[in-house]
Amino acid sequence: MSSNDTGPGKADRFSGVCQTHGDQDLADLARSNGLSDAAADAVAAIDAVLNKVRRSIQRRDFGRLILARIDPSLEVSHLDVIIAIAHNPAVGDAPPDEVTVGNIAERLGIDPSRASRISADIVERGYALRVASQLDARRICLRLTARGERLVSAVRQTKWRIFAEALAQWDEQELVTFATLLERFAGWATDEASMRRAADAVKQMMDEMERV
Repeated sequence: MSSNDTGPGKADRFSGVCQTHGDQDLADLARSNGLSDAAADAVAAIDAVLNKVRRSIQRRDFGRLILARIDPSLEVSHLDVIIAIAHNPAVGDAPPDEVTVGNIAERLGIDPSRASRISADIVERGYALRVASQLDARRICLRLTARGERLVSAVRQTKWRIFAEALAQWDEQELVTFATLLERFAGWATDEASMRRAADAVKQMMDEMERV
């Protein structure tokens, strides 16, 4: 990625009006809450961009793209379980490589029976194997095979290549600023108190409208 901020056309590469036009009703609502026209349009544009990203995530475009090139016989659910095994943090006294079906179900938010079926499938396909726990021989854990580790490595490299291509023309300051602002923006998604207040405000508004 380039760290230069000069060159033909570079000065205005990220300046000017956002090319994405969002929901004007949302923009009008933002204006009614005191935002300027430019800020209100920016809020609507952010919402529109997030919707595009959300749809892409829901379709699992990234996972499907990788599997189509690496192993078309796999489904995205297989990839989820393989990555869950690879990225398992240590919990309590258990070492990080001791991953049970229950751990997978909890991490992916799926039913244990479904996690068990998918785990059995990737074992059969040679991406993982069953091993006895070092702490309790009665407990069966899952561990990636060399084939599974190669798949995880390929996923990471593919993700990096996509990011590198998308961000190739951004300079250092743009990347640092974007990362900082993105982290700051994402704070609302984990602020449960704020979300509850917003939901309460919407409910109150709807109740008041019904009484009119």
